[in-house]
Amino acid sequence: MKQEGRARLLNGPYLLAPKCDGMTIAWEAAEEAAFRVSCTAPDGSVMEQEAAGEKERPSEASPGGAYVYHAALQGLSPATRYDYAVWCGAQCCARAQFSTLQDAPKAIRLMTVSDTHLFHAAPYVERALRREKPAFLLHTGDISFGTGYQHDQYHDNWFKKIPELLAELPVFYTHGNHDDGPFYDSFFSSVQGAAFSSPDGGHTYSFSYGPAHFTVVDSNPWGLLEMNAANAGLAIKRGLRERIDALLAWAEADLTSEAARRAAWRVLVMHHPYTDALNNQYIVPIAERCGVNLMIGGHLHYYIKAVSVQPEIGARTVYVCQGSAQDAEARRDAVQEDVRLLAEYPEAVAVGRNNYGVLDITEEAIDYRLYGFEEDGKDTLVDAIHMTKDEPRIRFSDVSISALDEEGHVEVHAMAKNEGTGIAAAVLRLVDNGQAHWLNLFGHGTGTQLAVLDPGESRRLTLCYTAEEAGEHAISAEGVEISLRVAERAPIGCAHAHLALGEGKDVDCLFARVELTNRRAAKQTVSLPLRIDGALAQTKEVRLRPHEKRAVTFCHRFTQSGSHAVSVAGLPEEKVEVEGAVRIVPRIADQSGKGHTVLLHGTPRLIQTPEGTAVDLEHYGDYIEILPRADLATPNGLTGMVWANINRLAHADEMGHNPLMVRGKSIGWGAGYAFRIAVERKGAIKWGICHDGEEYFWQGGDACVGKWRQYVLSFDKERGGRSFCDGVCRGRIDGLAPEAELCQMADQPIFVGFSFIGHVIPELGKPKYFTHLPARIRQVRFYTEGLTEKEVEAVYARPNKIGPREDALAVWLDFASIETRGAHCTEWRHPAVYAPAFRTEQQRWRFEKLVAAVRIPKGASIHACIELSDNESVVKESRSMDLHDGMNEIALDGMQPATFLRIATQMEAHVGEAKAAIPELVSYSVSARRGADFAEMTWSTRADWERGTFSGAAGFPPVDRLRDYPEYTDIIHG
Repeated sequence: MKQEGRARLLNGPYLLAPKCDGMTIAWEAAEEAAFRVSCTAPDGSVMEQEAAGEKERPSEASPGGAYVYHAALQGLSPATRYDYAVWCGAQCCARAQFSTLQDAPKAIRLMTVSDTHLFHAAPYVERALRREKPAFLLHTGDISFGTGYQHDQYHDNWFKKIPELLAELPVFYTHGNHDDGPFYDSFFSSVQGAAFSSPDGGHTYSFSYGPAHFTVVDSNPWGLLEMNAANAGLAIKRGLRERIDALLAWAEADLTSEAARRAAWRVLVMHHPYTDALNNQYIVPIAERCGVNLMIGGHLHYYIKAVSVQPEIGARTVYVCQGSAQDAEARRDAVQEDVRLLAEYPEAVAVGRNNYGVLDITEEAIDYRLYGFEEDGKDTLVDAIHMTKDEPRIRFSDVSISALDEEGHVEVHAMAKNEGTGIAAAVLRLVDNGQAHWLNLFGHGTGTQLAVLDPGESRRLTLCYTAEEAGEHAISAEGVEISLRVAERAPIGCAHAHLALGEGKDVDCLFARVELTNRRAAKQTVSLPLRIDGALAQTKEVRLRPHEKRAVTFCHRFTQSGSHAVSVAGLPEEKVEVEGAVRIVPRIADQSGKGHTVLLHGTPRLIQTPEGTAVDLEHYGDYIEILPRADLATPNGLTGMVWANINRLAHADEMGHNPLMVRGKSIGWGAGYAFRIAVERKGAIKWGICHDGEEYFWQGGDACVGKWRQYVLSFDKERGGRSFCDGVCRGRIDGLAPEAELCQMADQPIFVGFSFIGHVIPELGKPKYFTHLPARIRQVRFYTEGLTEKEVEAVYARPNKIGPREDALAVWLDFASIETRGAHCTEWRHPAVYAPAFRTEQQRWRFEKLVAAVRIPKGASIHACIELSDNESVVKESRSMDLHDGMNEIALDGMQPATFLRIATQMEAHVGEAKAAIPELVSYSVSARRGADFAEMTWSTRADWERGTFSGAAGFPPVDRLRDYPEYTDIIHG
């Protein structure tokens, strides 16, 4: 592209809406002017077209609002190379060339990319595009690294990365979740909506080219907006359900339209992939009902190939999730027998990393080659998909069938070979007593998965089948037959055990549920055992009516904290963790004067700097927690400030979105937070708030590793959002409507250095994973109003002064004062049921021994005091003792008999330049005698300790914050 007089053009020219007889030229200009396009054919004839302009909303680059112009050229010749120029009056602003599409070609080539974001791989992608020479590029969404509300994201990350290519090669754009906003619409949607059939102004549209019909659908209404509401625990906004229903109806109508039926192949395109939960619910049934051959998405930043799980469809419908084109990546994970690539998706048959795809389509076949780049830019083939119209032909040989037991379990082994012309999913026809079963899940147990074979590929497969009915069975497959007798199954079936611990006063209670099935046509009575750590804890007698299914629940109260193995009704053991240990959780003094409770978790160390004391959040579990309170509400705005020296960025095997500061259930992937400052793997920072069940975030600035820096997020509903690094504004986003409601997450703490991450798992009420920021923190501030740029600068200039907006300063931490002492006192307890025969009767016991289990690292201490009373008021005798690390057994000889006993405990931690020493009280047990009677009192569970009183920094460590849940799938992270 030749550039002339470029001062008038901010971005472009770039090409949209390619056709065999037309092309749309678009560009962005700083001011309103009379632009036109001249188009010169190979024969020298010239066409001129005046440009139409639309004013954009204001941006940082154009405070008054820039203009997007487009000129739709029509009446061109197919498959022809044209020269064109953009003119403003007599001034030529740019020159370039383009080629129109062919008219009804028998074969087409296009290329696909997704999630370009910061687009570091742009030079490699441009090289591949020039080599492959596609008719057009198909982008499946997420150009912006921030959102569609940030003009600079499109200028910096797209138009300026491949300007010459965009002036010559047309692009079809798909609406990604990061593109949601007005600038995406100004640059792309309006033209696409005018040029093609579209129900929503160009986010959703369709077109046919050569042997294929393309249906491009905006998946944000469910993949972004409905998902955000679900993650935030909110109902979807009014009108969204109708919008979703209308889009789905349009997509189905388009996929069954005359244009789609005429095409040899139907290609469905959207940003969110097959594995997205709501896409799987809404789109997959439509795709498979309407005969979609190939669905292409992105969003996850890694490559997934899946096929239909339905045996009758299989690889006739292929689902591809493209990787991100942001950074060079090339990898394909090996398929393992009995281990699914994605736990909840046996139909996912390839997973890896790729950067772009080359899609060749003819009347006879689809060839989709997925490539990635090595670190040096070398192209590497990650996967290749070859689809044809021929019927799948999987031939099974070397078949053997074995009966494994008398309960009907059968195993089939076979060699499968794809003798067809295209990719195919293996389906084995098994006949049981004349009844045919088409089976496509191979492997064992929870690792069963589909087997998809390329043409000519062979693989040995194992299939498991269960003959359900008792009696004789003839089972055959591929000409091999066996006979077996299935014994009568147990009259009562037990399955689906579910274990859950209670909350509040029932935090030490286990609720164990199991489903029973009466397999007989008569009433049955069964005795069900509940075993804890191998010992019988309870039994339940249950009477079931004929063929009744019923859920039965046990309730068991633990007396000991810690890990316990639980088995219900003879089913396999599962582990539960019962809360119990009391520890010192150091409390950081709030210098704001508002008196907020701020906890320092883990074992961090303190560091002295010239500017003051800092805390080093070096390890997982080291983080700061500001407990929720009503006066932290932020209805109109907020400001979060963190002075940090970041130790390092996340490793490849760690979670990203590392939290400088966050309030909410999750720092990313949904509207699960009130606000966040998140550090990406490459150091970029994402800032954001949520409102009305929607994310509203932006990008700007980078984390500085190894150096002190102040990071500030300020948001005001009217002024919008600003992000600052060392007092300099690095990113911004516009304000909201007055009626907008900022998300509060009032029951959630504010964290520094820790957050949960990912989609909220409904069964857990939180995401599957957590993320951590290893950093040194010198100061933290939180304001319940959005500070102005001048106010932020004032705080940065004098960080040790309270500064402006003292009224809105809710929390101020400088780590100069940290409370490390705390106490706990148990309730008064009688060794047995206290039921005197008359008011003045005393039931005194002689207390014999105290057993105390404690963890006391060097530098910490625990001091216990036994107190005795006859009336729960006056202490008649006490005995004090210092405890040592481990198990303490202390004789209480010589103490008077008494009616009641309690234990007062003093604990002290040490937080200093070495790793913090945090003491933990695990359990107390006191034995007592009264005549021939013996009793033992135990304090071990959280419920036990909470019957007493706490003071100072004594408390409980948080439960399960540093645990992942492998039994659940978060499709973003696995």
